[in-house]
Amino acid sequence: MTLDLGNGRRLVLAVGDDGWIWLAAGAVALGVLLALSRYERRLVPRTTAWLLLGLRIAAALALVVALLEPIAARSWTERIEGRLLVGVDVSASMDTTDARRPPDEADRLRNAPGLAPPAADAPLDPSRLATASRILRGDALAELDRSFVVETFRFARSTVPVELDPLAESLDRANPLVDDPDDRLATDWGTVLERALVDDTSTPVLGVVLLTDGLRNSPPEESRARSDDLADRLARDGIPVFPVLIGSTIPPRDTAITAIRAPESTFSGDSVSIDVEVKADGFEPGVEIPVTLDVPGVGTLREVVPAGPDGSRPVASFRVTLEEPGSWELVATVEPPEPPDERPANDQRSATILVSDQPARVLLVDAEARWEFRYLRAALDRDRRVELSTVLLAPPPPSDASVPTFAQTLPLAPPEGSDDPDPLTDFDVILLGDLPPELTPADLWNRLHAYVSDHGGTLVLTAGPRSWPSAWQDNDLARSLVPVLDPSLLPIDPAAIDPDRATLPPGVSVVPADEAAASPTDWPMLQFAADPIASRAVWEGLAPLTWALAGQAKPGAIPLLVPDSAGGIPSTVAVAAAHSYGLGKVFWIGTDGTWRWRLRVGDAYHHRFWGQVIRWAAAATPPSGNRLVRFGPDRPTVPSGAPFPLFARFSSDVPGLGPDLIAAVRILDATDPDPSPSDSPLALVPLHPSPDRPGTFEALAPALPPGRYRALLDAPSLSPFFTSSGLAAPETTFTVSPEPTTELIDLASDPSLLSSLASTTGGQLVPDVSAGQLPSLLRSQTLDRTLTAETPLWDTPLGLIAFFSLLTAEWLVRKRAGLH
Repeated sequence: MTLDLGNGRRLVLAVGDDGWIWLAAGAVALGVLLALSRYERRLVPRTTAWLLLGLRIAAALALVVALLEPIAARSWTERIEGRLLVGVDVSASMDTTDARRPPDEADRLRNAPGLAPPAADAPLDPSRLATASRILRGDALAELDRSFVVETFRFARSTVPVELDPLAESLDRANPLVDDPDDRLATDWGTVLERALVDDTSTPVLGVVLLTDGLRNSPPEESRARSDDLADRLARDGIPVFPVLIGSTIPPRDTAITAIRAPESTFSGDSVSIDVEVKADGFEPGVEIPVTLDVPGVGTLREVVPAGPDGSRPVASFRVTLEEPGSWELVATVEPPEPPDERPANDQRSATILVSDQPARVLLVDAEARWEFRYLRAALDRDRRVELSTVLLAPPPPSDASVPTFAQTLPLAPPEGSDDPDPLTDFDVILLGDLPPELTPADLWNRLHAYVSDHGGTLVLTAGPRSWPSAWQDNDLARSLVPVLDPSLLPIDPAAIDPDRATLPPGVSVVPADEAAASPTDWPMLQFAADPIASRAVWEGLAPLTWALAGQAKPGAIPLLVPDSAGGIPSTVAVAAAHSYGLGKVFWIGTDGTWRWRLRVGDAYHHRFWGQVIRWAAAATPPSGNRLVRFGPDRPTVPSGAPFPLFARFSSDVPGLGPDLIAAVRILDATDPDPSPSDSPLALVPLHPSPDRPGTFEALAPALPPGRYRALLDAPSLSPFFTSSGLAAPETTFTVSPEPTTELIDLASDPSLLSSLASTTGGQLVPDVSAGQLPSLLRSQTLDRTLTAETPLWDTPLGLIAFFSLLTAEWLVRKRAGLH
């Protein structure tokens, strides 16, 4: 029971449901006291009788009140001093000036209330950093500072707490207190939001303000789901986000190299395609944009592309031939027409290609000398970058005087329990044809599975009508290696004759799948021309396949060739596909008719297709080194900030390749003008024998800052052998670079992510011209706290003293009146 006494004061009876008992007991006691008082009035004077009655009633009342457990309560309200987190984007895109912002909007920004006025010598088109500085130094943020405890952070790739005034001054100087320039090449405000969710002080976070152009591009692996999760958690905690969009949604006038699509590795003497994608924002469509490509040992190549409409990005295509083995950096540069663009820092981009002079070791295995086998063997045998071994399990019977042309048995597996490596691991690629179970060694699929999964080899499977798919349908290992599910025959209408090619039998035409065609450097076997449209036209003109299997690509597999939808067959199934499997990879093509692609064109496309398949399959081999050891990282460019693998693969001719071999990698700065192997290395990384790859030693190099490096193989016990063989110690070069982002590519401010974040958390997206409204938007975020003080009245010493004082007074009065 609560009795409101006004002014926030209350009397609370805490006895609960048992209070009626004590009230009833008090009423009975009152009746007894009144009856006793009537009796005593006959014995003592009236005044004494009334005094005794009053003392007794007061004592009984004090006892009943104490039993009701009264509590005196008082409540009052006080304002909580909450925190406001202010995150300021200092990434490289914030250096942009928005010269193409509409004039009326630019005038509104210069005179925007709540922002500090621009400096007298400030340019008409200030940078986004300068606008952020005006917001930090303006009256609006000063008012927020009086209402909240303001904590300021600068963010780009990482987030760092800073003092507001020094940050504002540094932004005016376009020098935003960032020690590592590479940190500015990405934008991530997620860590600012995470700090708002960490309740590590007694002062709660009441809101977040982000000053940014909205170009979030890091971390690249972060999914939209994680971003939504952060917004949902902020919404649950009642923390709204108020993003301030700085900059214009109209991109500045700017040309840039947005991407270089080039293979990571190639063979010496091969002609490779290099595609350079160009951005030309703010230029009239059709304006000529020169693009150059500097190729070591070749010179500077030049192409001209027209600026595209509506932000489309033209592609300049080059073909280059690199002869010398090693790691080579190709540099692409765009030359913007006059007037120059606003961000020249993005006019150049580089790519590194590893060039190998070692041939790919290929094992071709088939049952019979079918047409596919003959043309495929002929194509690979003529390829100077392929070292071909062939096994034909069921060759035609030889005449009496002839010698078998091909080996008729596979290399034998080592005896069970032996430590010797499987001879299959000597090959970079195993190309398996149409093998029926009755001709296949019982342990073949176990060996192939280990070859791919454990040893990192590449398996190429070519289907044929004799054994696929029914013969291997019940073999779990075979099914697991194939990158498609349940391949089945594609229907072919025997009456469907192409009127333009009436002499050809009916069949299925195949074209590159859209996903694979969008990544030409990842799948070079699909590129028959530098121009994607011309390449597809070549595919559409090839002879159809008279027999083909197709299936749904497994999760994680990439469909490469699909039926041409013009033929009436849905292109949702794959005739060719690839996937990674363990340490290796598998390429599957569901036909034995690629030799038909030679019709009227000879080797042009059949040879090119299979040559690129082999090059793709052997790409994981470290290309640098000599004939006795291949050495280097698994790719020419490795990411900064993370460890990366190094390999040394020794030939079986090298002596002393046991687990006790002492070998290491010395890493030096490749930009040193006078490098020497005796220089103190930046890192010395021990190599250890691989448990799964015989003859291979491996190491995990430490994370390195961006730059170009030399790696030298240091194996003291092998140095005399290399010297006697006339070989220098193996070395290679590689590049360390940050994970690429679109920080200097997409320069138009983007409100989309910020608008969603504000809407989810209960905040509001504010344009930079309206940043002065922040105090009024955040005023509702002030927080009041109600406090209550309670004082128990029933168990205090004063209550006990009062009760016994009343009883003592009653006893004294009674004694003086002569009562007992």
